[in-house]
Amino acid sequence: MAEIRARGIIIKQSDYGEGHRMLSIFTEEYGIVKAVSYGVKKSKSKASASSQFLCYADFNFYKGANKDIMTINSIDTIDAFYPVSEDIKKLSLCVYLADITYSLLGSDNPDARILHLFLNSVYALSYRDESMEKVKTVYEMKLMCAGGYMPSLRGCASCGKTDVFAFDLLKGGMVCKECGGNYIVKINKTLYRALDYIISCDDKKMLAFNASDDILKTMGKLSEQYIALQTDRNFTSLDYYKAMLEM
Repeated sequence: MAEIRARGIIIKQSDYGEGHRMLSIFTEEYGIVKAVSYGVKKSKSKASASSQFLCYADFNFYKGANKDIMTINSIDTIDAFYPVSEDIKKLSLCVYLADITYSLLGSDNPDARILHLFLNSVYALSYRDESMEKVKTVYEMKLMCAGGYMPSLRGCASCGKTDVFAFDLLKGGMVCKECGGNYIVKINKTLYRALDYIISCDDKKMLAFNASDDILKTMGKLSEQYIALQTDRNFTSLDYYKAMLEM
């Protein structure tokens, strides 16, 4: 049996049999991998706290007979991001961010950039004074760019003309009046500049901009619709997050 050590963050968890937990761990070297933490739900288990959603740690595991699912030997926690875990609204947002990440990336596809984007977003929600709407919107757009769905802002997504007037969610960018489309969102200069910054800035500076609440709200609606149309999927985790905001 091959032993593996990898650093990663738990992005999904579920019960597995009696007293066990199935974890999806986003690692830099191996992508998102599935692993079982045996006996972790027992009252005396020392690994219970480190087998929770958003635990960032060094994992030791090995591959057994089932090569698709590994077994965890030990977990050395680096950060559990407790400020998020203790806030139901932030926690529900992170569940959604993890959901769209898993949907776009799938299992066993290493992507260091997306991992760092996810970690930076969770860190910002935990330790920085950033609005949830801002973190959500920026991560959605950065994730799409990293996943191969970068919107076209410099010219029409259909014909390439520079005389554009609106954003087409299905065509994937700005469009001219002649090309148009059925999923149009009108874009003013302020919203355009914000989108352009997010798409083109260095990942480390992705939150280093100011925008009004109205702009963030409009941009947030655009980004979540963009993901839904481009991936052809609706996310119940997004509905849950919005329900938590109304509490």
